[in-house]
Amino acid sequence: MIKTIRKALMLLLCVSMLFAAAGCGASNVQTEDMLVSTGGKDIEKGYAADHVFSLNSNSNFSLNPSVATNHSNQLICSLVYENLVELDNNFEVVEGAGLITEWMCSEDGQTWTLTYDNTHVFHDGSPVRGNDLRMSLEYCINSDRYTGRFASVQGVSYTDNQLIVSLGIPNKQFIKLLNIPVVKVGTNGDKHPMGSGPYMYSEDGTELLAFNGYNGYENLPVDVIYLKEYFTAEDIIAAFEDSYVDVIVNDPSSYTNLGYASSNEIRAFPTTNMHYIAFNEESETCRYNNVRAALQYAFDREYLANEMLHGNGVASAVPMYPTAAAYPTALADSLSFNLDMCKTILQNFGLKDADDNGFFDAMSGAGDLTFTMILCSDSSAKAGMAQKFAADMRSIGITVKIYELSWDDYLKALEDGELEISDNRTVKYDMYYAEVKLRNDFDVTELLQVRNEDNERTNINYTRSRDTNYETYINSYLAAGDAGRATAYYAFCYYLSNNATIIPLGFEKQQLITHRGVIKGVNPNAGNPLFDFQNWEIDLT
Repeated sequence: MIKTIRKALMLLLCVSMLFAAAGCGASNVQTEDMLVSTGGKDIEKGYAADHVFSLNSNSNFSLNPSVATNHSNQLICSLVYENLVELDNNFEVVEGAGLITEWMCSEDGQTWTLTYDNTHVFHDGSPVRGNDLRMSLEYCINSDRYTGRFASVQGVSYTDNQLIVSLGIPNKQFIKLLNIPVVKVGTNGDKHPMGSGPYMYSEDGTELLAFNGYNGYENLPVDVIYLKEYFTAEDIIAAFEDSYVDVIVNDPSSYTNLGYASSNEIRAFPTTNMHYIAFNEESETCRYNNVRAALQYAFDREYLANEMLHGNGVASAVPMYPTAAAYPTALADSLSFNLDMCKTILQNFGLKDADDNGFFDAMSGAGDLTFTMILCSDSSAKAGMAQKFAADMRSIGITVKIYELSWDDYLKALEDGELEISDNRTVKYDMYYAEVKLRNDFDVTELLQVRNEDNERTNINYTRSRDTNYETYINSYLAAGDAGRATAYYAFCYYLSNNATIIPLGFEKQQLITHRGVIKGVNPNAGNPLFDFQNWEIDLT
């Protein structure tokens, strides 16, 4: 029997995030002790305002899990469709949590044999088979939602209980990329493709109904989830405050950040959304790796994480979340904020203050040294961090000019390698502030891969770097097995720290917000904020 209606479900609104110019270490699992409460009006009598559990949806966007771009709809899909695998907050696969039960990688890292649980059934009662898994992967390979994630896949085949994936480039962490939804073959073009998750759509599509063929049906917290629609931020907030929507997922770093006045519980969870600085290696000054390497010490990453992201971030001097197994802690710590170190490296490189005016001279010898930074004006966190950097640099005798641009102007500047600062006057920018959602294996190929012979942009690398060594180091890391992975990643990070084409700053966290005292057993993660939903305990009385 399904748990009583007291255990009403909660779903969520996920707010738009990220710049994306294009998206086992110590435990980071959230517990009930890791909550942050926000003060506000007393809404204890409003918890069950309509005595049902509801989630937000948006009929203006697709509910096909392979292509859904609206975050509210993506979260609805997480209850209708099962993933091949699930990941924890250390970005490791959770055994027994997805359709894939066992996995094996060939010695060369190019063939993956995935054993799946063939006892699962779709909502129409038909069994989940290998062809469904194969086609689901191919749907995602060709989907804009998963652009680039499966670029190395060369072929997919299946047997009665296994999926076999062939890769063009060795990757012994490929399994971590497979937190993708499974749909029944032949239904991907439907408005509501057939899934095998804990809930199924009602006939008119306005409700989610508990699916009695789901493995774990007996533990589901509610029989029915009602789908409501609120489009504006104001309406969404009001619906949550009045308990017409029961759970929210919020991106506190986004310009679409939603604020809530009620008494809430906030559970933060890590993401792969990385803030970083990248350099234009055709600029007068930043073409020198010594200068770029010096600037690694000029960014106060803790300030970004704690002040600009209001505690919803984590500092990192390398492009990997600090709880990941291969994270090189000692190396990352050695790159911490240190203005004296920055100044010393620049002086050792030969920069001087010949006119004794308190500022380093430009490398051309004309005037003072000035760095030009561009960023998109979509985030107060980025702007605040840039201003802090400029103030810190001024304290050691360097001027930083910051240009906050609209999204279109920002992209144009990145493509052109220069910035229009007045009519018919352009200058090469030195660096840009960006944000990207990395993959679960922390592969940063697209950020550092050299452009092709036609100089066409095939990735999100706008640095004009011609360093092909990055790709070699990254591929060695991806090809490394468990025993050698940390060593291979350290080698990559050491090379990156010496050449500094990009400077990682840190990663964002997101928030799952619920009303105080209503929900227990919640363990959200970036790939599935409703992870392990059947074990949630919910009381809306």
